[in-house]
Amino acid sequence: MRFVERYPEIVQRFDRFWRGEDTDRPVMFVCAPREEPDRSVELPRYANPADRILAHNMVAQARHQLATTAYYAEGFPHFFVNFGPGYLHACIGGEADFSSPDTTWFPPFLADIEEFPSLRFQPEGRAWRQAMAATDALLEELGEELVVSFTDLGGVADILASAVGTQQLLLDVIERPQAVKAAVDHCHELWMQAYEANYARFAGRQDVTTPWWPVLSRGRTYMTQCDFNAMLGPGAFAELFAAELGREFSALDDAAYHLDGIGTEPHVPALLAQPALKCIQWVPAPSARPFDHGDMLRSILEAGVSITFLVRPDEVERACREFDPRRLLLNTWCESEAQARHLVESAPRWCERGR
Repeated sequence: MRFVERYPEIVQRFDRFWRGEDTDRPVMFVCAPREEPDRSVELPRYANPADRILAHNMVAQARHQLATTAYYAEGFPHFFVNFGPGYLHACIGGEADFSSPDTTWFPPFLADIEEFPSLRFQPEGRAWRQAMAATDALLEELGEELVVSFTDLGGVADILASAVGTQQLLLDVIERPQAVKAAVDHCHELWMQAYEANYARFAGRQDVTTPWWPVLSRGRTYMTQCDFNAMLGPGAFAELFAAELGREFSALDDAAYHLDGIGTEPHVPALLAQPALKCIQWVPAPSARPFDHGDMLRSILEAGVSITFLVRPDEVERACREFDPRRLLLNTWCESEAQARHLVESAPRWCERGR
């Protein structure tokens, strides 16, 4: 079935996922190369890496994605408006360096953390206008064929780290925690202003929202984050950053959190203490698999919070057997459409055996 025909069931599955309701299998975002791709649709070509953020190039990239990718189960054509991780940096006075073809760099621009509360969100600035131009173009030209994401605003702590430098922020956490707290509170206000400005672009044009990770919500959702916490002890994280994340969670209808890698596991209790959190996306270290942290993932589920992570196709069965399907979202890329169909058809049986 085509995406538009499956769309109502996809949204309903996500509704049940957010509520942790009974289901025959997890939510599964399954993609595969199309058996019959439209080879006439080519990727955009450009010599300057910075051209990747131009609206027409993002639209061309999205068209190629639609022409070459098949979606199964709750897989939906999902396009990430990617201006780099923590783009709010560039919309409050900082610069964005697009010279790399693979990522965006945000050089520090403040000499002192105490300067941060003087910053303002700049919706009329060039940086924000660029991101919204791409968002608008995608919605206008392809809004009936795919779901357009929020741009990656970043996490509050990560934005502070990019503004003053990571090393300096670590020193400030130790030596000037009150100045850090004041900056956190102000950055939260800027983050919410940017979020609402981005959310407003979808009004009347898209009846769901999605972040860079493929979750869907009929209301406000986002993949919140604090990658900076990998360098913090549980006490500092809980004291300075967890409550702000809790305010973000409360401002959203379906709040998710990006828990990324080595050093972040000790912060799970502080996150679970925030009552509005609904989902944690776990990203293990590059050499590890999600199942290496099964006890942690089960503790999240036992707290009534859903989990999501990337799996290989040959790991889907294990995930179905080991984790509660009511609060599980699996993201996988198959080698073929036949393999994708097999996973979707087999998952209910695997879940039944796992109970």
